[in-house]
Amino acid sequence: MVDALGIVLTWALAQSDVPPAAPPEAAAPAAPPPIPEDAHVSRPPGILDPFEPLAKARQQWADGGFQFSLNLTIDGGYNFTGGNQAGGYVAGLLTATIAIDTERLAKWKGGTFVTTWQSYYETNPGPFNLIPDWWGYDGIATGFGDINQVSECYYRQTLLDDALTVIFGKQDACNNFLMPLGSDNGFVNTMTMYPAGMMPYVPSYPDQAMGLVITGRPTDWLDLKLGWFDGTTAYSPNGEFPHSTGSLGPGTFFDNPGSWFFIGEAETSWSLGEGLGGSFGVGGWWQTGPSVGMGFNMMDPMMVSDGVGGYYIQGAQRIYNPEPSSATAQGLQVFGQFGWQKPSANPVHWSMLGGLQYTGLIPGRANDTVGLGVGYASFSDSGMAYRGVPNLYELAIEAYYRIAITPWMTLQPDLQVVSTPIGDAQAPTAVIGILRLSINF
Repeated sequence: MVDALGIVLTWALAQSDVPPAAPPEAAAPAAPPPIPEDAHVSRPPGILDPFEPLAKARQQWADGGFQFSLNLTIDGGYNFTGGNQAGGYVAGLLTATIAIDTERLAKWKGGTFVTTWQSYYETNPGPFNLIPDWWGYDGIATGFGDINQVSECYYRQTLLDDALTVIFGKQDACNNFLMPLGSDNGFVNTMTMYPAGMMPYVPSYPDQAMGLVITGRPTDWLDLKLGWFDGTTAYSPNGEFPHSTGSLGPGTFFDNPGSWFFIGEAETSWSLGEGLGGSFGVGGWWQTGPSVGMGFNMMDPMMVSDGVGGYYIQGAQRIYNPEPSSATAQGLQVFGQFGWQKPSANPVHWSMLGGLQYTGLIPGRANDTVGLGVGYASFSDSGMAYRGVPNLYELAIEAYYRIAITPWMTLQPDLQVVSTPIGDAQAPTAVIGILRLSINF
């Protein structure tokens, strides 16, 4: 297996220096709209088409309104010390996406239909068995084992010259909310996606859910977003462990027991100069009905409240860009996020995140990215919401370097340190190394 991987990487590196073949037509057709990004996994920008007939067929399908993508992400991790136990694991996530452009297919302007299927597998013990941390140090790990599910199936319609966007169907809330770095996020730990207090309420991988998202853009620099989602992924009328909405269809949305997840966000964007874009957002969320948080061992649920919510602010700014005209955003970005929840109703009182990310740091490696992030979660001292012990916290530090081997393949060494996982002062600090391979087909 190692020899086979070496052959593939050697061939890929050789291919990365070969310019793409010129198209046979005098003028290439207009590029189809990109397939919507999965918020949970940072992907290479290109697609592997090993055979010319396949590449031509894919282009013909795209010209007709049909796009297909397949992403394979494989993580090999090892916990060197701390947590529950030392040891290694392998985890893999296969994501298949079909996007239909209604304008190209049927002359219906502004419409896109998206369906995503995901299959996840992990060895035993898996990431969560080694280190039961709060945020999730490996973003593709589900926390409850293997999955095979239709994760997304939604319709997106833009109106009024893109001033209004409506999305309805099963979807990932992080596609449109939270995520201070947006699709530029290269971190493995989910701390860079949403505040710790939104676990386990936010309908994001692997708990995508039916929902309605409306985005208004009154100006070029302001987005106003509202989301209404099926919240049964945290619904627990009798204190039992709830069922993930990731494997459910629309039934619990149209026949809902009174468990909804609402979120609103206002986001403004600007530029300090060419290639120096920035953004700032403020939002709030609310989970209705009998909701459940995670107990101290993360697998025993604990009744929290008949309704729970919180607020957050976040921002990102590119402060240096040596190549502002480059197709790939270059230079240094800084980012941060802060979340607050009522401590009597949520296991996490507040959390904060900060970090930086640099693309093209090494000369000649314009598409490589390096990042450093730090997340801190302060747990509630309420016995009704968590353990009833003051000053419990979890601290996570992550550093990574993502190597763009080809436009369709990346290899990412990642190192993390997690102190007092889930606030367990008796648990020794964990040190984890992860090697992530991501390929687009």
